[in-house]
Amino acid sequence: MKAVPRTPMRVVPKTPRVHPQNTDKPQRRETSEKARDPVNVFCRVRPLQSEADLTCLRVKNSTTIALNPQDQLLHHKQNSGQREIQYIFKHVFQPDASQQDVYGSVAQPLVENLLRGRNSLLFTYGVTGSGKTYTMTGNLRHRGIMPRCLDVLFRTISDFQAKKFVFKPDKLNGFEILSEEDALLERQHEMNQRFAGAGRFAFRHKDSDPEIASQASVEPTPLLGLDEDNMYSVFVTYIEIYNNSVYDLLEDSGIQKTLQSKIIREDANRHMFVHGVTEVEVKTVEEALEVFQMGQKRKRMGHTVLNAESSRSHSVFNIRLVQAPTDSQGENVVQDKQNITVSQLSLVDLAGSERSSRTKNTGVRLREAGNINNSLMTLRTCLEYLRENQQAAASGMAPKKIPYRDSKITHMFKNYFDGEGQVSMIVCINPRIEDYDENMQVMKFAEMTQEVQIARATPIKPDLGLTPGRRKANKLFKIAVNNLNELGIPEAKDLEVDVGLVYSLGPDFPSYQMDSPEAEFKIKELMHYLEQRIEKRKKLRSNLDIKCDSFRQMLMNLDRDNLQLRTELASLKAVYKQERERSAALEKKVRIHESSIDVLNNTLSKRDRQIEELTFKLDEQKNLLTQKEHEKEKQKKKFSSKLAVESDKNKRELELKLREQRAKLQERMRIKDEKLRLVSNILQSEDLPSLPRSQSSEDILNEKDRGTFTARTESSVPATRTDIYATPRHGVAAANNRHRRSRSAGDKWLEHRAANPVPLGTIMQPYLKNRKSVTKLTDMKELTNHGANKYCLVSQEADTDGDVETKLYKGNVIPTCGGGAQVVFNDVECLKQKSPVHSPTRKRPSNGTISALGGGGAVPSTVTSNQDIASRCNLGIEGHSSKKSKI
Repeated sequence: MKAVPRTPMRVVPKTPRVHPQNTDKPQRRETSEKARDPVNVFCRVRPLQSEADLTCLRVKNSTTIALNPQDQLLHHKQNSGQREIQYIFKHVFQPDASQQDVYGSVAQPLVENLLRGRNSLLFTYGVTGSGKTYTMTGNLRHRGIMPRCLDVLFRTISDFQAKKFVFKPDKLNGFEILSEEDALLERQHEMNQRFAGAGRFAFRHKDSDPEIASQASVEPTPLLGLDEDNMYSVFVTYIEIYNNSVYDLLEDSGIQKTLQSKIIREDANRHMFVHGVTEVEVKTVEEALEVFQMGQKRKRMGHTVLNAESSRSHSVFNIRLVQAPTDSQGENVVQDKQNITVSQLSLVDLAGSERSSRTKNTGVRLREAGNINNSLMTLRTCLEYLRENQQAAASGMAPKKIPYRDSKITHMFKNYFDGEGQVSMIVCINPRIEDYDENMQVMKFAEMTQEVQIARATPIKPDLGLTPGRRKANKLFKIAVNNLNELGIPEAKDLEVDVGLVYSLGPDFPSYQMDSPEAEFKIKELMHYLEQRIEKRKKLRSNLDIKCDSFRQMLMNLDRDNLQLRTELASLKAVYKQERERSAALEKKVRIHESSIDVLNNTLSKRDRQIEELTFKLDEQKNLLTQKEHEKEKQKKKFSSKLAVESDKNKRELELKLREQRAKLQERMRIKDEKLRLVSNILQSEDLPSLPRSQSSEDILNEKDRGTFTARTESSVPATRTDIYATPRHGVAAANNRHRRSRSAGDKWLEHRAANPVPLGTIMQPYLKNRKSVTKLTDMKELTNHGANKYCLVSQEADTDGDVETKLYKGNVIPTCGGGAQVVFNDVECLKQKSPVHSPTRKRPSNGTISALGGGGAVPSTVTSNQDIASRCNLGIEGHSSKKSKI
């Protein structure tokens, strides 16, 4: 009997944990290397198609297969058991093993690695017709490994999937995170293409194959250990390697067009990928199987003597799981590309090796078989060299160069063999005696593959420091707050959950299922639990405030100490700098004394150049000083001339005022003399002379006193006997002497101002209580109907300096006997607002003093602004407009 070959299943991996007796130096070297695991090789025996068929192997137990030579079985030789060859695998699936058994032992650990962020590779190997495609895909009644992996994956992440297009491939074997707005635009674009029936989406969501539909009907149990604080998305790719060329089976080129070959490249992480491959994001297992069905229609199949539906190419179906952590509230993905974790599960269905002498292939089929055998031979050579290099590494021998690039299948999965991940292989065996030679080669390949060591994947997931379980806590918190609002507790609206707190508010939330019959009781229990946490949170907040105060005080002390230390450090640095400069100066002095005369001459020339530069700078400074003195003289002359102009102006204004005052005094003296003369004449004469009322002495005085305009009113001189014989003048308003307004009623003002007055920027502001503002008076009724007994005219103009000057002319409104009203001005208030920008001095004519006396017509003035004031006040003073005035 031949000895059982040694397999790596019996060899313990060389890790520091297994060999604690090693010295410190080997331990340090081994801990720096990653732990390695052998390739997991499984064997599946296909059932015989007929009971009359002879078998060339025998399953001894769950891990061992015995292969009998062909001559023993044909000649029925006895006592020849010594020539029986035994092979050991990780597990052997007998002909009656179900698809679920194969999935549970082989593929389920790979799906768990996918969820944990680890890469895995599973490929089926065997001769043609040994059941590789059946194991990987299955049929109408029995689902294969691929549909089961997808079903378990989607049922595990069903409640934690991100919205579509949140993760988008970057065409370089990586992914980027889109914002909510960009993802919404991508979803709308996909919907428009789907409605238009264009592109790849035209083949989606149609009546699927009954076989594929049945494969998605079983409900497996979801896996445990999922990180619930992450968002997940699934992307699939489907490619084939035909005649040593790579083709994308999901390429958006239509079924009738010829597929274009792709190239294999290496990304930034030294992972191999197919450049330009189509990555489809799928959200359900049905959608993923429809994508697989679309690619399956393009896969190259053929008919041979040994197999009616033989795969003429190697097919690779990649399942890529993209996950990223959520924010502190557990609702949105953190917008950082560095936090993305991408894991991949590659399911490879290798085409079967075949002999042309048995398949009778010719032409295209013969060329396809040759390429298939060459690629499988390259795969075997690469694994054999890899095993020899790993064995020679311990002895210090030079490694061999592994020919990965000789075949596309080995080039694509180079990062698995040289990098890290978990590799599993299912060897499919057809136990017929006719396939003994092919099975012998397959067994040797499987035996050699088990001795290859693959580095164990240790993915590094980002740690953002956020609280685990924040997503579930936020969801339960919202449910409890809504229930408290329904119960009439208004304080629940103001509650905020901070799942990132360092403090603990008690034990973890009790686990429960929302679809259980005890859900209502659990929610009430959670409400009570949340109320307790609210009370504890108040205590924690008060404690946190105390700690914050103490921490703030500590920070202030540290800041003060830090400031002192900085001051001391600055002083020490200054001393150090001085000492260093002193030392440098001394060293320089020593070098100068030891140098030659040439060095001294060079130093002297440098000093001369410095003197010239300083002299030049001194001249520049003198020129600047001279220029400043000239400017100062110019400013002095400018201000002197301006001061002289202002002095002349003020002098002229004072002389003008003095002349006006003298004229007024002389006129008053003349009027008084005239009055005395009239009184003397009255006393001496027996007849009473009659004087015109409109030409009284006071009227003459008032007409001369007014600089801009004259408002006529009744004479304030006490009535004499001459008034009896005076003839009243028609058209002039006569005051009602009986009118007297009650003082208890208060003053009502009628304010007459422009439509768009300039805002007053003065300190003193006019205050008129109980006022009515108008912009124009066109009718006498507008003056009398308001019931005002006070009148104020607001005039705004610019003075000689360009400053805004506001004058308020105030007077009493006295009803007349004819039903009208007249205004007697008795006060002028002047408000000036200084302009922030000084305007040049300019001469303007004096406006004079405005006074309102008995009711004559308006006298024209030479100043335009005074004419405007007079025209605006005609109605307010005389009770009619200027056009209707009667003189």
